[in-house]
Amino acid sequence: MFRFSLLLIVLIVLIISCQYRPSLPPDIPPLTICKITVTQNGEPLDGASVILHSVSEMETWRVSGVTNANGVAVLFTNGLFEGVPQGKYKITVSKAEQETDDIPPCPESGSHGYEEWMKKYENIPRSSNTYSLVEKQYSMFSVTPLEIDVSGKKVIEMKIDVGKKVREKL
Repeated sequence: MFRFSLLLIVLIVLIISCQYRPSLPPDIPPLTICKITVTQNGEPLDGASVILHSVSEMETWRVSGVTNANGVAVLFTNGLFEGVPQGKYKITVSKAEQETDDIPPCPESGSHGYEEWMKKYENIPRSSNTYSLVEKQYSMFSVTPLEIDVSGKKVIEMKIDVGKKVREKL
């Protein structure tokens, strides 16, 4: 009987915790579900950050999302609340790639190969380069031509293409 009661309590806690969603702050305006599909040269762009920047200086909400394998980003306000407050926004899309030296990881001190690794790699400076994979005109707020006007309580779906594939050093 004790095991059944314990199992029942665990199931109730799991059900409640899976359904928990933080409540909206009282000062947040109504949110509109917004999905933006991002392509690059016609192909879905996976793993890109999509950020909406309010054109109103008074707006303080952070709105962003990350594209999936199909290039679709579902936007969240403050990272918690699905949807976008009504207003006009500029859109930036960015994706970066980091390249590091091909130096193998150092074995633990005293382990097999540690002395050899130290002799070979200890004094080699490590370098790391970061590259933007999206053209600057789409990843910088000051020059992006991408805009969206979020109004009403409907679902907004938008498709944008961020131009040709690039790999520009940052």
